[in-house]
Amino acid sequence: MKSYKNIFNTAACIAAIIPFFIALIGCSDSKQMKENLEGARRMGQERAIELKADTSLDTLRIESILIDVREREQRLRTKGHNRIADAYIESFLLTLDSVNPALAAELR
Repeated sequence: MKSYKNIFNTAACIAAIIPFFIALIGCSDSKQMKENLEGARRMGQERAIELKADTSLDTLRIESILIDVREREQRLRTKGHNRIADAYIESFLLTLDSVNPALAAELR
């Protein structure tokens, strides 16, 4: 039952993220860029919060989240959105440092 919850939560997160990444494709003016940067920061924070130290996560789930974070960062960079990728990963690492310092230290 718990694995179905994890699958559902992951699918819900992905469904919520899709519009954000679609918006990245057409970011042209500075207002939209600011909104995309803020969205990337928020997204990084949300992903890091999933790794809070007080939640019971197995190693596979942690690895899955970390791979997903790096894959998203790389996808943004490949599309030429380096500033957005920087905002995303910096926000992720800063938030992770506050919610799970031990894991953040291992990643640095």
